[in-house]
Amino acid sequence: MTELPCACLVCSDAPVGRDDRIVDTVRQHGWSALRVEGGLSFAYTVGLWHTFRRPEIVMFGLDGENMQHWLNACVDRGRAHGWPEPGEPFEGVLQGFETQLRPVHESWRDALFGTAHRFYGGFEVPVLQLVWPDRDGHWPWTDGATPSSRNRQAFAWLPVSEHPAGAWRLVGELEPGFPFPVGPDSLALTTAAVLDGERPIARVSLDDGAYDVLDERGYDADDLCLAFLGDLVVRYPQVTAAADLGEGQVAISGDDQVWLRAGQSPSDSRASQRAWESAQPR
Repeated sequence: MTELPCACLVCSDAPVGRDDRIVDTVRQHGWSALRVEGGLSFAYTVGLWHTFRRPEIVMFGLDGENMQHWLNACVDRGRAHGWPEPGEPFEGVLQGFETQLRPVHESWRDALFGTAHRFYGGFEVPVLQLVWPDRDGHWPWTDGATPSSRNRQAFAWLPVSEHPAGAWRLVGELEPGFPFPVGPDSLALTTAAVLDGERPIARVSLDDGAYDVLDERGYDADDLCLAFLGDLVVRYPQVTAAADLGEGQVAISGDDQVWLRAGQSPSDSRASQRAWESAQPR
């Protein structure tokens, strides 16, 4: 069977644009390992399909630079010793720990792999997830796994619609196209009453890169907490009207759901800082 020609930016005459560094790296080394920083970070390869006709690899939830290193180690290990079947132990990537490779469900592609989509000219290449265990060797889907290892990794082998609720589910559902300049997995300061639908959102502010989404009690509320911004958007779509706030601005909900803009007062900025220091995730 004749192999289909590669339509990536290395092989085609398409303009490289902002991906010039990735193209240069793939030409020189065969692949590039990218990191994407956010509320939770992830990293993935670009170029494995072009160079080796192997699936790209993604890793979630650890330090971005370290994940780039481990992805490169994964590729080197696979090339030198052979690639395991999905779900089989894969040793030699994380020192002292086994890993696994699992196929990523296609429903995650738009949310996570925009750069790969551009690089391959829209051609949907397969992707494998490099899964890591907790310190005791428990896989994230097992009962004994630590909450950190379970929550920091997407279960990307599942369809987005079947993923457990949480940060990665929000990323899968709301990206790309989330209207705020931060991701849906970013934490926001809010109140339990807002989350429970007991009080409407009265004000949204942006201070030091973080959003406060509060009811009419403001920083005097006794139930201040942290929640994912994407969760608030799902519950209150009207809050996206404040997505274009500038740093140090506040939007106050007025009549007919009109948001009135003003500058955040110094006292409110100090109150916000104190609240962020003490509030806990809901």
